Amino acid sequence: MSARTDIESQLEDVEGKLASASSKLDQLVQDFALSIAPDVSSWIEQAAVRKLEDNHEKVSAGGLDFVRMFKADVTELRARAIAICEEAIGKQDQWPHHRDLVESDLYSNRTDFFGAIYKRAVSSLGDVLNKHGLIGARDGSWQRVRGAHYEYAYHSGFEARKYEEVEAYRSLLKEHFALKNEAARLVGEIQKAKARALWDEAP
Repeated sequence: MSARTDIESQLEDVEGKLASASSKLDQLVQDFALSIAPDVSSWIEQAAVRKLEDNHEKVSAGGLDFVRMFKADVTELRARAIAICEEAIGKQDQWPHHRDLVESDLYSNRTDFFGAIYKRAVSSLGDVLNKHGLIGARDGSWQRVRGAHYEYAYHSGFEARKYEEVEAYRSLLKEHFALKNEAARLVGEIQKAKARALWDEAP
């Protein structure tokens, strides 16, 4: 077996491991969406009740009918928690392992996008609050984004350690990064071997 053939065999092995790691990382992100759905649903209910308390004058004026309609919308939103969380993970090509990372990204918040997913999911309550006039002009806890939509402005209370997918993803992402680097190195070695072969063939 020539040196080039040996390197090509190594590359095939590394690419197989890389594909497997990428598939597992995809699944971890999808599993995370399911894991956070109950907590997102609970967060939405608690935040909705707090908003009613904060807007007690409006609630008193609207009475039971106002609260009934608001609660119905919140209940419908909570019933869609899984779908909301699945949408919040965003497009696959934006997930860290599908992007070109540098080593420092593995140890920074740039790749820790799980908190951002959670925040996008709980922020789905914003449109319901706005619909019922429960976001005031001076409300600092909700901010307008993307036109008429609202996003929760404070820390959502997300705790990464509660979800096993987060640590598993972070760990596997480092392995995935190393495999990508190794694959790139082997490709470079193959190209060098091809250049040497052409030199040897040239008259």
